[in-house]
Amino acid sequence: MTKTSMGPDDGFAAWPGHTGNWGRWDNDLGTMNLGNTGSVLRAAASVKQGKAISLARPLVGEEEATRWSDPFITHEIVKADSESFEEGDLTQSAADRVTSRVHGMAHTHIDALVHMGYRGWSFNGYRFPDIVTTENGVKELDIEPLLSIVTRGILIDVARNRGIEALDPGEAVQADEIEPHLNEIEPGDAVILRLGGTLKRGRGATEKSEHGTWHHGTWAGMDTDCIDLLASRDVLLMASDSPSDVFPHRHESYARSPVHVLAEVFYGMPLVHNMDLEDLADACLASAQNTFMFMVAPLWIPGSTGSLVNPLAVL
Repeated sequence: MTKTSMGPDDGFAAWPGHTGNWGRWDNDLGTMNLGNTGSVLRAAASVKQGKAISLARPLVGEEEATRWSDPFITHEIVKADSESFEEGDLTQSAADRVTSRVHGMAHTHIDALVHMGYRGWSFNGYRFPDIVTTENGVKELDIEPLLSIVTRGILIDVARNRGIEALDPGEAVQADEIEPHLNEIEPGDAVILRLGGTLKRGRGATEKSEHGTWHHGTWAGMDTDCIDLLASRDVLLMASDSPSDVFPHRHESYARSPVHVLAEVFYGMPLVHNMDLEDLADACLASAQNTFMFMVAPLWIPGSTGSLVNPLAVL
């Protein structure tokens, strides 16, 4: 499929003024190129306690910021044998069916790089309309490169470092809150930011923003400078207990989700959203350990823009 190594002369590079990791590697894997045998072995070496912690939130049918008439999750039991046993068979079985949206402000999920475009362009110079349509599905940058993420995770507990339980909706994590941890970060690490988003949720929008797009409401999240800083350390991905973007965002006039655009379109860096980091934060505090094995295994749905996930931290 045709792609270009630079943005067009239509203002694409007006923000942020560069194309990040475009053309850096001879493939379209983005920062997944930074994961290798060394990063996996470094993750294994960080395991000290043998304690596994789920970082996922439970799935729910509604979310605060939804603009959709259909629920985000529907779950039904479609089979539950009671007395109608098959002849000669005394066993029973039950089965259920789940349908869901992937992206949003409530459920723990990972974004494939095809999830976001900017001014018609996607990571590495693909035209966004060429790689994903509702009629023909996804052609490039889908979930497949993200199927088996195992690397060292580094927890930065922003809320606790501020001496608070959780950031208020609309508060932004700034780059200078990450800078003290830069010497800990090695290429291929995953940086996990705790804002307290499981304890203090955001507020959904009821109308469009001043820029004419659907405002996501008011949520704590990251400033875009955090992404530039983490990308300078060659992190594999960023994960948090927030939607990643702070809303409202100072760059909303450029993009309705600037952190998403900068990470996924410019740097080719996947994001994991809406995790529950409370148990992990408590365990790290108790053991004075902030590094661990971090694992993310999306569902393999060929041609998908992302996946619900249950990330694991192993201390």
